Amino acid sequence: MSTSSHDNTINDIPAHERVNGDKKEIHPDEEAIPYLNDESPNAAIEQDMGVTKIEALYLVFGNGWKLWALWGSIALISCAYALSQNTTYNYEPFATSSYGEHTILGTISVITSIMAGVAKPFIAKLADLASRPWALTFSVLFYTIGYIIVAASRSVNDVAGGQVIYTLGNTGIDFVVTILLADITSLQWRGLVTGLYSLPFIPFAFVAGEIASGISAYSANGWRWGYGMFTIMIPILIAPCIGILFWAGHRAKKVGALSLASSTYARERALTGSAPVARTMTGTCLYYARRIDAVGLLLMGFAFGCILTPFTLSSTAIGGYKNPSLIALLVVGGILFIAFCMWEWKMASHPIMPARVFNRSLICAVGINFMYYFCYYISDTYWSSWLYVVKDYSDKDYTYILNILTVGLCFFSVVGGVIQRYTHRYKYLQLVGLGFRVIGCGINYAIVNGHFTDAAIVTSKVFQSLGGGITVISSQVAVQGSVPHADMALAMAILSLWTSVGGAIGSAISASVWNRRVPEALTARIGHLYNETEIAEIFGSINVAKLTEPRAEVIAAYNEAVKPLFLAALLTSFIAVIFGCFTSNFYLGENHNDIEQKKAIRVRKEEEVRPEILAAKAKELEEKLAAEARAGQL
Repeated sequence: MSTSSHDNTINDIPAHERVNGDKKEIHPDEEAIPYLNDESPNAAIEQDMGVTKIEALYLVFGNGWKLWALWGSIALISCAYALSQNTTYNYEPFATSSYGEHTILGTISVITSIMAGVAKPFIAKLADLASRPWALTFSVLFYTIGYIIVAASRSVNDVAGGQVIYTLGNTGIDFVVTILLADITSLQWRGLVTGLYSLPFIPFAFVAGEIASGISAYSANGWRWGYGMFTIMIPILIAPCIGILFWAGHRAKKVGALSLASSTYARERALTGSAPVARTMTGTCLYYARRIDAVGLLLMGFAFGCILTPFTLSSTAIGGYKNPSLIALLVVGGILFIAFCMWEWKMASHPIMPARVFNRSLICAVGINFMYYFCYYISDTYWSSWLYVVKDYSDKDYTYILNILTVGLCFFSVVGGVIQRYTHRYKYLQLVGLGFRVIGCGINYAIVNGHFTDAAIVTSKVFQSLGGGITVISSQVAVQGSVPHADMALAMAILSLWTSVGGAIGSAISASVWNRRVPEALTARIGHLYNETEIAEIFGSINVAKLTEPRAEVIAAYNEAVKPLFLAALLTSFIAVIFGCFTSNFYLGENHNDIEQKKAIRVRKEEEVRPEILAAKAKELEEKLAAEARAGQL
């Protein structure tokens, strides 16, 4: 279960040759559905229906057009998601500025980071309890509703509310597809396949500039169509994947492939037949509420929201941190966080962070990604706003500059995946990546200390993307490989949760510093030319700030304001390197993970997945288990 005392000697033995630390030879042609193998040290882990369904679903595809249709539909999602992320992320400063409330950007960033963190354990539980396609359908629905609200907004509150709802859907789409890819690939290919999924971000980064320019996305209302177009595109482009997954799930159940995928399901069928468990509506709601740990998710979300939001509001609240409302939020947040810890420790029947999944690989990966996102959001929550004010780029060039990081992250994640495939290791590669991130943060700090050139701006983002692409892909592989398949989605959710919390804390600190230092710097530089109301107007909109004269003084004010943020990002980036030194370095081989002996699900020949063959195998297995039950052997 939390078998993660990976000492260095055992780590050098491929997992598929090991049982409880001892070498065991496994025939290379051994059946690739060893889910009935009770010799597994994790055989006692209960496998949720969603995991069983995805393992059974892949049995019915075979090596034909159906398999290619599945991969093609995932590629469509990749393209749609990449285009969405490469464009809409850049519109948010202009959406808030159009209402004269650019300062609320930090608050939105904090809340959406918390939402993204809380959403992933929920989505993971939904994907495990129901199925991957149901979780994907749920995510698309919330994505669409959220962006409809933003596109039709009449106030900055509508923008914020829509972004929160959209975040649940957007996070879910990306997370479910990541789970799907991890479900069906071995450790040696995991990093590369995950990197390839993000590859469309690269060409669409260049298309994004043309789109932004074509719809005048940075004008007063052009951003509305920038959001609205994806409420049509995303559902249409993701629908094929959802349809294929539902079809395959129905077919797998019809031919009995669920029994072949899970010994737990087969035993239940053998003992009870196909009769479902009878529950009332209330009983059903309570059952699933316990399984997804609804109380824990709510306590955690509200706790972090109450604790971090005051940092983003302190500069605009009357009395700052002495404001009674902010004090109340901090106190309530502290109480809720304590309640969350007690609930998870003592009361939750299915906690979102069960002790069995915590191991050295997961703990170190959490530390690395927490600090990675903490550093990133400290410096980059307002980086695009700062750049827009201080540099005179066209809309197209501005979008290209903003997408350097995205392009680099996607490209270097593929490079990292290739290296992992042929070295079968990830630790030292990740340490190299963390080192490049430190260099990138150093260049970023140098920019506001006299090295204010286009070359420095581009170079800083290239180095940060080089380090980030390798770092993130390595953390994902480490976590996915350190737990059995039944716990994989939950372990991934825990990593993403604390990654998002790191980003939320970074955003909160960034918003607090930005909202205090920018008005102070503007007042010090141009306060003799503009009154307090005019200064507030300049601060409230980056469009106004960019046109304000004397321009040199405005640029100097913004550079002075962001300097401590860039320095903090540089200093804290070293902490991730420390975590990287202590992570494990297990072998990335043909297995699905480093814990179980089962290999990743392999593609079968068409004749092996004929319905009558699968149905016969399932019936034979269930009859065997039923006979054993009658004989008292179960």
